[in-house]
Amino acid sequence: MRLFVLFPYIITAMLLLSSCDNSQSTLTSDTARAENAGGTIRIAEVTPPGSLFPFSVTNFIEATIASQIHEGLVQMNPKNMQVVPGLAEKWEIDYTTKTITFHLRKGVKFQSSGPFANSAAPEVTSKDVLFTFESLARYSDFNYHFATVCRDRIVGANETYEASRAGKKLPLSGFKIIDNHTFSITLLNSPDIFLQIISTPVAAIISEKAFEQTGIKLLTGAGPFIYDEKNSTNTHHLLIRNPNYYAKDEKGNSLPYVDSLIIDILPSIEEALIYFKDGKYDYLGSVPSNQLKQIVQDNINAFKGNPPLFILERGLEISNQFYMFNVNKPPFNNLKLRQAFNYAIDRDRIIERILFGQAYGPANNGLTPPAFEKYNSLSIVGYSLDIPRAKKLLAEAGYPDGKGLPEIQLIVNSGNSRNNTVAAEIQKQLKTNINVNLTFESLPNSDKFNLQLKGKGDLYRDGWVADYPSPESFLSIFYGEAVPADPNAVSFPNTVRYVNPEYDKYFKLGRDSRNQDSAYAYFLKAEQILVNDAPLIPLWYESNYRLISSRLKNFHVNPLKIFDFKKVSVTKKEGKLQ
Repeated sequence: MRLFVLFPYIITAMLLLSSCDNSQSTLTSDTARAENAGGTIRIAEVTPPGSLFPFSVTNFIEATIASQIHEGLVQMNPKNMQVVPGLAEKWEIDYTTKTITFHLRKGVKFQSSGPFANSAAPEVTSKDVLFTFESLARYSDFNYHFATVCRDRIVGANETYEASRAGKKLPLSGFKIIDNHTFSITLLNSPDIFLQIISTPVAAIISEKAFEQTGIKLLTGAGPFIYDEKNSTNTHHLLIRNPNYYAKDEKGNSLPYVDSLIIDILPSIEEALIYFKDGKYDYLGSVPSNQLKQIVQDNINAFKGNPPLFILERGLEISNQFYMFNVNKPPFNNLKLRQAFNYAIDRDRIIERILFGQAYGPANNGLTPPAFEKYNSLSIVGYSLDIPRAKKLLAEAGYPDGKGLPEIQLIVNSGNSRNNTVAAEIQKQLKTNINVNLTFESLPNSDKFNLQLKGKGDLYRDGWVADYPSPESFLSIFYGEAVPADPNAVSFPNTVRYVNPEYDKYFKLGRDSRNQDSAYAYFLKAEQILVNDAPLIPLWYESNYRLISSRLKNFHVNPLKIFDFKKVSVTKKEGKLQ
């Protein structure tokens, strides 16, 4: 069932971002600026980034900032989520050998900042690309994305990784340099999915020379914006336009248009809304659900003007919200207990009473949102409220009427009061429905993430925004073969280290399938196994209201939360909400 809060006078609009003309293959000086160039884009967020180093990015705000500083071989068009050229101006795919041959743009240089602030910035070459992918294919404490980008994908990557675990350096055999601007990557499976994966900032190309000087504090890339280290803090991130960025618009004007981009991290979404109302910010990615109706009623003229001062946009996001069990220690190494918790939760009530309808719908059918046209996620038999069944499973788990079960610890991340109100509702439901005591603690996201990686706690709040438009992105969270044997090694994205060989079998068959139909069929089998095993409590599929100032032009928001600010411009018009 889809539950929406609808007001007949809500004005919604989609702002379309014009695609960049990436046909320019040589770097030219920054002499031509468009008439609408200049100004600052101001964004409010509540989740502080833990790392801006591409290999360590784990949440969307880290990805948003990192993708402005760095650039990959390809990019995702924010309008249609299609792969488009980035540092590589073109490529050819040999589907027989699963080999992609890339051609880098000539003359594109890394930013004149950081290690290159007082010297000539080097050109991006095939050697930088090789360094990037070999680094992704080697073990390190900061490399969270070997499993995402390399494992079972690039020929020789698994061997390179295992050698690095033993302290040896083994070249990445699937990567071949042809010349300074041409190279090939040979894959084990779908080149199309691989292109989608490397469009994300986790595969952004980094300079070996710069990395040698900075390590994971690297903030110098080849992207459209330069990170201003001097004027940035943990809660204020200032990015200024890269005057030597290669891309031009269709008239030959240099991109990006704006002079700077500010992303501020505020203590709560409620505080962010106050500042947005006062005109301090241009974009707020989530509106507190309990204030939505009042905002519309108080500001109807601001939304209905021609043009409107503000746009209230509602959109489905390819994302979800769920809790994850610590499945490798008591009490949640008990399958029936995990299933009992799933049946004891009323997801519809959470959406109606706590979220005020601000969701696409309850996650009664598993992990993957119903966002993929041919992926029949509604066929998955999941969980909905069934208190008698929950009590029966609880007794079979050895805890009749909750007796003998220790108090359960839930860890949520701070910054969004919604996390606490949902946790309080689930706390109440578990006590009322199956007599289980649950406490919860709200921690900064980095602290919560570190505890989760170390297996501390019983239950964790989590959510996932798809990295690329495929069910595979969600199912990869629980792929067991990517879990390191060393319990002290970082396990990402499978942070709870769930392992089921049957699940892994169907996940791999789907990942390696040659066509979408067979891939989706295998993914459905894998997801049903996952739901039956219940290493998580799926809660709801996301749908958000967002506030956008109309001073932003050519700004586009999409379900993957991919932000491209290269062709966004701003007007001098200011406004306030009541």
